[in-house]
Amino acid sequence: MKGENDLKLNLCLNCRRRLLTCVCKLLRPFTTHTKFVILMHPMEFKKEKVGTGRFSHLILTNSEIIVDLAFDTNKQFTHALNDPKYQSFLLYPGDNSLDIREMRSELSSDKRPLQIFVIDGTWPCAKKMVKLTPSLHHLPRISFKSNRVSKFQIKHQPIEGCLSTVESLHQVIIELNEIGLEKTQGHEQNLMDVFLSTVDQQLSLASDPSRQGYRKKPFSTPEQRKISKKWSGRSLYFKPESE
Repeated sequence: MKGENDLKLNLCLNCRRRLLTCVCKLLRPFTTHTKFVILMHPMEFKKEKVGTGRFSHLILTNSEIIVDLAFDTNKQFTHALNDPKYQSFLLYPGDNSLDIREMRSELSSDKRPLQIFVIDGTWPCAKKMVKLTPSLHHLPRISFKSNRVSKFQIKHQPIEGCLSTVESLHQVIIELNEIGLEKTQGHEQNLMDVFLSTVDQQLSLASDPSRQGYRKKPFSTPEQRKISKKWSGRSLYFKPESE
């Protein structure tokens, strides 16, 4: 029987997390009418601790992950982008982003299912990914209005209102249910259940004094953190010159 030290050295081939922190038993996959294409930054792909985009893909059966930095030369990306079966959108905030709820008639008039491209990376990385992929500049942007506060306690969000990839996907599915384009019957809650479980797990590991090599000190609480000043003078989101 493998001991704990043995488990730490092995990865689950499905969720790509260490076997000790594998989340596969928590996953409850479900299907959406909408296809989600998760554009993942290479550094995000290597993460073992949380990796919200990766387990979101495992839960959302109608989704795919494409790993790159600049996607216009990526064949998997161009194939998805040019697929005529879908009406495609970019989930990305900004001045010209359209609120999903205000697009009910527009989204419903085109009988093709939605295909939503989702950027998965830190906020600075996401901005760079969009900037380096001109094809994304021409996609209509969608977003949502929400007072949600991120539950990502182990990660410092740059400004208020920023959500992780999994939280954004969860909110989008809720919005699509509200306008009648999805009927997921609450299955989307599994996204948050797995997310909150992984966050609690990391908080527990970081505060365990027997795991000195895991983290030098426990995570600070959201209340102890300050909003990043460096974003006060520059845009958090990429804005094409044509806008």
